[in-house]
Amino acid sequence: MAIEYIDGIRLYRTLTAGIRRVVSREEYLNKINVFPVPDSDTGTNMAFTLTTIEEKIASRVQSNIEDMSAVVADAALDGARGNSGAILAQFLVGFAEGIRGHLQIDTRQFARAVQTAKAFAYEALVSPREGTILTVLKEWANSVHHLAQRVNDFAEILATALDRARQALEDTPKQLEVLAQAGVVDAGARGFVDLLEGIQDYIERGVLLAASEPRIRDQEQKGAEPEGEYRYCTECLILGNAINRPELQAHLNELGNSIVIAGTKTKAKVHLHTNDPARAFDTCRAYGTVTGEKVDDMHQQQADAHDARHSIALVVDSTSDLPEEYIDRYRIHQVPVRLSFGDKHYVDKVTLTIDEFWSELRTNPHHPKTSQPTPGDFRRQYQFLATHYDSALSIHLPQKLSGTYQSAQTASASLPEFPIGLVDANTLSVGIGLVVLEAARAIESGASFDETMTRIQRAVKNTHIYVLLDTLEYAVRGGRVPRSKQKITSWLGLYVILTVSPEGALVPAGTLWGRRHRVKRLFRFVRDKIPAGKQVQVGIVHADCRHDGEALQELFAREMGQERTFLSTIGPALGVHAGPGALGVAFHIREDES
Repeated sequence: MAIEYIDGIRLYRTLTAGIRRVVSREEYLNKINVFPVPDSDTGTNMAFTLTTIEEKIASRVQSNIEDMSAVVADAALDGARGNSGAILAQFLVGFAEGIRGHLQIDTRQFARAVQTAKAFAYEALVSPREGTILTVLKEWANSVHHLAQRVNDFAEILATALDRARQALEDTPKQLEVLAQAGVVDAGARGFVDLLEGIQDYIERGVLLAASEPRIRDQEQKGAEPEGEYRYCTECLILGNAINRPELQAHLNELGNSIVIAGTKTKAKVHLHTNDPARAFDTCRAYGTVTGEKVDDMHQQQADAHDARHSIALVVDSTSDLPEEYIDRYRIHQVPVRLSFGDKHYVDKVTLTIDEFWSELRTNPHHPKTSQPTPGDFRRQYQFLATHYDSALSIHLPQKLSGTYQSAQTASASLPEFPIGLVDANTLSVGIGLVVLEAARAIESGASFDETMTRIQRAVKNTHIYVLLDTLEYAVRGGRVPRSKQKITSWLGLYVILTVSPEGALVPAGTLWGRRHRVKRLFRFVRDKIPAGKQVQVGIVHADCRHDGEALQELFAREMGQERTFLSTIGPALGVHAGPGALGVAFHIREDES
C-alpha cells in the first residue's frame, strides 16, 4: 500500500524508529570515529542528540507536521552534541523551515523540504568537507528530489534513496584519506544511514525497535590519528534576537576549527574545537545569552579510546580538588561543576582557572553561585565510557551538601547495561581527592570492581577533613551563616574549623583564638585527630594563600614523610563559601599499612 502523505504523527513515529536504531549503534560509531579527530565520541554525541529529541518530543506529539517538525528542531538544538550532532540538528531546523505552512506533506513537498534542510546543513559549517555526513546527506536529499518528480509513494522513494545513501557511505573513504588509512567509513555518515535504516525498517515492518535494545558491536578501525592541534570540543547555546551567524563564524574561525553553527536568528547551537574555550564563550556572549556550556577534553577521550589501561573507569565531579598531576596520571574523568558571577557563567577549572576564580571572588560585586552537574552531564560521560570500559566508579560530594550524587544516580539509571558504582564520599574538597586516590590505586593494582568498591567504602570511613576559615564573610554572602554569627566570632577573635559529620553534614569541629601562628596551631589540631601508630596520606589545600599551604605541608611532611603529603588549591565549590585565606587538611588512615 502506497504512502502518499506524512503528517506530524507519522513524522514522530518514523523519526523515533530511526533514533532508536542509531542509539543501538552507539558503540560501533564510537569505535570507527577518526574524523575530524579520533576522539571516539561520535556515537555518544549522536546518541545523546537523538535521545534528547526523543525524550523532549514524546510528550509534545502534534498531528500538524509543521508544528511537529518545529518541536523536533527545537529539541535538536537543545540536545545537539558534537560535530555530527550539530549538523544533524541544523538539518532538522532546515526541514522545519522547508515545510512551513503545511498540515501534511506529499512527496514533492517533502523533497523540497529536504533540499532546504541540505542547504541549511552546509551553511552551518565554515569549511564543509566532503566524505562526511554532509556528503551522504546531500546524495540522499538529491535522490529524494529526483524520485519525487515521478513517484508519489514515500515507501518507494525512501527505499531507493536509502540505497543511494548506502553507496555514498561506502565511498567516503575515497574522499577522505584518513578514513582509507583507518579502514573505516565516516562515523557521522554511518550514523545518518543508521537513522534512515531505522526509518525504513519501521515502514516495512511497522514495529519500533525497543528503546533498550542492546548496543551493536562491530570491528574497530585499523589505527588512529595522533592528537589534534586543538584540545577541547566546545559547545554552547546562544539565545538572542538577531544572531548574525556568518559574522559569528568569522570570529570563531580565529579560535579553532570544526566550527558548526546550527539554528536560527533567535537560537543557535555552536560547536568548535579550540584551545581556549573561555574566549570562545566570551565571543558567543556578544550575540546573546549563552547557556549549556560544554567542554570535552579530546586528548583524554583519545587516550581512553586507544589506550584504555584498565577495565574500570573512575569518575569524579570537579570538587575533588586533586592536583592535576594525579588527574592525568590515573586518567580520572571529571564532570565539572558550573558557577556564575551574575549573568556570566563558567565551567569549573575549564573556562575559569582557580587563580581567575579568586580574583573574581575578591573584585566582582556579584557573589558567585555554584550549580551541580546535571544528569545529562553525567549521562554523556557515562555513555562515552561505556564504549571503552567494562564498568565505572563514580565518587561525589555528600548527598546532604549537594544534589550532585542525585544527578549521577539519575544518569546511571538510564544505562542499566553499564555497571556504575556510585559512592557518597562523605567528605569534601581534598577529602574526596584522597578517596579517589585510593580507588585509583586499587584499579591500578588490578583489583576487581567489587574489591575496589570495598576499598573505597573503607576509605570513606577512614577519611577526615578539617577546614580553617579566615573569615565568615563569604559564608554569610552565600547565605550559609547568619550575619549575627559573623559579628560574634569577629568580636571574640575566633576562627572556625569545619568538618563533615558521619551523617554527611558540614559542622563546626573547633575554633582557634586569634590569627597568630594559625598554621602551626591548625597542624597540631589535626595531628591530634590522627590515631597513634597509623599510617596516613595527607592532602592540604589552600584558598589563594600558597605560602601558608606550603608551610602546613612542610609540617606534616616532617612527621609523616614528603611522599605521604601533597598540596592543592581549594576550588570554587568550597571556595565560594570558605573565601580567600582558608586552609584545609584531609587525612586518610591506611588500614592496610598499619
